[in-house]
Amino acid sequence: MMHATHLTGLEGTNPLGFLAALGVQVAFASEAEQPRLWWSDDITPHAVVGAEFTIDRIADQSMVVFDYWKNSPAMNPRRADESVMPKGDELKLESKDIRTYLDQSRQHDSAGDLITALVAEESLDNSKKAKPTDLYFTAGRQKFLCIARQILDGVSKEESLTGLTGPWSYKSPLKTLGWDVSDDRMYALMANNPSSESSPDQKLTNPGPEALAVLGLSLHPVFTGKERTLTQGCSGLWTKAHYSWPLWRKPASTHAVKSILAHAYDHPTATNRHRWLRSWGVFKVLRSPIRRSGHYGTFSPPEVAWQA
Repeated sequence: MMHATHLTGLEGTNPLGFLAALGVQVAFASEAEQPRLWWSDDITPHAVVGAEFTIDRIADQSMVVFDYWKNSPAMNPRRADESVMPKGDELKLESKDIRTYLDQSRQHDSAGDLITALVAEESLDNSKKAKPTDLYFTAGRQKFLCIARQILDGVSKEESLTGLTGPWSYKSPLKTLGWDVSDDRMYALMANNPSSESSPDQKLTNPGPEALAVLGLSLHPVFTGKERTLTQGCSGLWTKAHYSWPLWRKPASTHAVKSILAHAYDHPTATNRHRWLRSWGVFKVLRSPIRRSGHYGTFSPPEVAWQA
């Protein structure tokens, strides 16, 4: 196996760690040299890239990309006249605004890919507003794009380094998008509202992997379904869905990873996809139930959907 940099903080058994590992590749999408990604053979697999991509190099590049993305149209939905789209931070876009938002995706490199991973044209909820990705876990005052911008703006290089190497510190007061599998504290089950800054139960987070995961989300495009928006990697109903993701041993480029993500979900044996996965070096497909309470979402601990 080639010389490597082990990203021990990005564990493949945690959806947040997996999304963050994808974000490492996305961070270099506009660069001439891009990392290949694979997973270790440890009991708890972690992300691995080529040795030329050192921890410091990844953190430095990520900080540059975070700054670019937070100011991109993907993070700031606006109409053609530059006015703010109503409820844009919640992605509750009117039908006429969805097309404008999607049109902007073609103008901004990899940041534009995030737009096509959030909403799909003519995929609307009962109120005729955009129905976003299954990985939209926020609700109420917790506005998805507002939180994403705050994470990208507030993360420090030190937090990025800690996220890559671990162990995660859970020290930041920045909000979370809810993708950490350990993020199972619901307001309905607590004595105090954790969204309140004065609450002693305010949840502390890890901005490093959270910020990288925002980038990684861009590799999960959404599509218009018969009843709702369909998200690559997700299956089931909005109220009872699953997110599936693969782990592989062979170094894979970003393009190869996109192909693997498109084919590795739920039960690969159902259509003989397991033959392709083995040839690509995939050794396991994990699946986490998506639990929703009061419209907030969290991941439940993963189960093995398939392994070689």
